[in-house]
Amino acid sequence: MRLDLYRVIELFRKSFSNSLSDREKEELDDIFQNDYLDEVYEQLSDDRFIEMKFREFDGYEYKPAFEKLIRYHRRSIVRKWIAWSTSVAAVIIFVLLFVYSNFQSTNNQCTPLAFQERIILPGSKSAVLKLADGRVVTMGEQPLEIVTDKGGVVKYDKGQLSYSSEEPFAEELFNELEVPRGGECQVLLDDGTKVWLNADSRLKYPIVFNGVERKVILSGEAYFEVKKNARPFIVSTDAGDIIVLGTAFGIRAYPEEVDYTTLVSGKVSFQSKNNQKIILSPGEQIVVHASGEVEKREVNVEEYIGWKSGLFVFKNKTLETIMNMFERWYNVEVIFQNDELRSLKFTGDLERYDSINTFLHLLERLNEMKYEIKGNTILLFK
Repeated sequence: MRLDLYRVIELFRKSFSNSLSDREKEELDDIFQNDYLDEVYEQLSDDRFIEMKFREFDGYEYKPAFEKLIRYHRRSIVRKWIAWSTSVAAVIIFVLLFVYSNFQSTNNQCTPLAFQERIILPGSKSAVLKLADGRVVTMGEQPLEIVTDKGGVVKYDKGQLSYSSEEPFAEELFNELEVPRGGECQVLLDDGTKVWLNADSRLKYPIVFNGVERKVILSGEAYFEVKKNARPFIVSTDAGDIIVLGTAFGIRAYPEEVDYTTLVSGKVSFQSKNNQKIILSPGEQIVVHASGEVEKREVNVEEYIGWKSGLFVFKNKTLETIMNMFERWYNVEVIFQNDELRSLKFTGDLERYDSINTFLHLLERLNEMKYEIKGNTILLFK
């Protein structure tokens, strides 16, 4: 059987996403007759193997294998890779290149790179909590338990913050949760509402909702699953207020950037600072431009809330937009040495918890672009 790596990659990708047709399942069974590919598939089903391969990849010379693959297929086909740029597809590509190189050569030795590229790891659980009594607590991977001066207990475990108290608070006390660049955190509010905070974001909220409304203040990006309640839940941003009773939605409201409110389920009302009111239904989004103009549109919600589930989802996104997101998550600075690179567009999914190097390798191979990592700065150039 002829070794068609591109078809193998596509079938593997569909298999892992449970989207194979009956005919494709039969085709995949035929592929498994090849012992090399059968072994690759088994290894790709092992999370530990995938993690190991990503860590090892930078220690080997992959250029000869890639050049063989280029000769095997026309260069124009290589450009289709960007449509397959999920984490699984990336791993399949890397592993198949390694297998293909060994399969085509009797020399099984791997040549070390002349230098070891710095691996820029993804963000992690990290936040700073400002308590009502003035204390400031830094949180990371380790669990914490804090007793407040009012007798309440704040617990932090596995990246989630929660509150409990034996006695009700007579006054409304506020906490402020700040997530730095390269961080993420979840908080379970007093009413049962769950909030996922993305990197470089801040949420101010009462420890207990005592008033006739449940109001929080957001700067940055967050995903809300609001517990249904007779009292309205209000998220206040610089662009306006989002008012709900019980629903799931995402907000991106970074200072001096376009604001997005994306509804996943339920119904929300958006009220701008100039009192313009708009109702959103699931699958719709409010965009508040820098000029103050408000736009309502239908969108694929995964593009805007996929990060909460561990995915970056891009559909015709410019490289500049993608890198703005990566700067926050990976806590890096990206410098475009050629401005025309900013407008390059990409479609695909990437695992949020991969190193940024995975994407950079794809950029370099797919678009005749080069990069250089200097500390926490990434230079992109032609």
